[in-house]
Amino acid sequence: MNIKVKSIGLDFYYGEFKALEDISLDIGENQVTALIGPSGCGKSTYLRCLNRMNDLIPGTKAQGKLLLDEEDIYAADVDVVTLRRRVGMVFQKPNPFPKTIFENVAYGPRVNGIKDKEFIANRVEESLKDAALWKEVRDRLHSSALGLSGGQQQRLCIARALAVEPEVLLMDEPASALDPIATQKIEDLIHELKKKLTIVIVTHSMQQAARVSDRTAFFYMGKLIEVDKTETLFTKPKERRTEDYITGRFG
Repeated sequence: MNIKVKSIGLDFYYGEFKALEDISLDIGENQVTALIGPSGCGKSTYLRCLNRMNDLIPGTKAQGKLLLDEEDIYAADVDVVTLRRRVGMVFQKPNPFPKTIFENVAYGPRVNGIKDKEFIANRVEESLKDAALWKEVRDRLHSSALGLSGGQQQRLCIARALAVEPEVLLMDEPASALDPIATQKIEDLIHELKKKLTIVIVTHSMQQAARVSDRTAFFYMGKLIEVDKTETLFTKPKERRTEDYITGRFG
């Protein structure tokens, strides 16, 4: 396994509250790593550490190391804008901009200073194809994104994240607001995207983690309890707490 992202002894604080304690985790390149655990266990906090989204919350601080391609993303000289271009994010609820479908996807390249119209049009098409949405919207690119269904909006948000060609894609419960058919489309898409990207997904659904991920990490009360190949973690967990969570004794 080639390591794309690595945390070493990562602690994270919201003010005085220690939300993560001593998290050391390797995230493999071109793999899907699922983060599971009960609500409030730190999995979404850890996810947001990976592109420093937590920096936007006053009074937070990280200690320890978080490496992307061996470079510490919390080093003083890191350009956070560049980091977030390399590490994209898709949120729980679809959040398209109140613009056209085309403008949603073109937003990232434009913000990054690209003015070439042909290049932008090609990136929009490629990104929508990568997000398995192109066939559904190619005849309505200049219609409002808000007219799409929830599942289509979420795939549009994935296309928007892909348009700046990230190396890592973070997904915070990307299908929890969707119906089963839309959820399956997102899961099929994750399988395709890992050929090009490293994916980290937070999910409340253990069935989803089992379906989409190569490795699964179980978080509990701000600590990483266990990480292993997904099949191994679900069938032969080493830790009692992992087994109790997976079998539904708590959570």
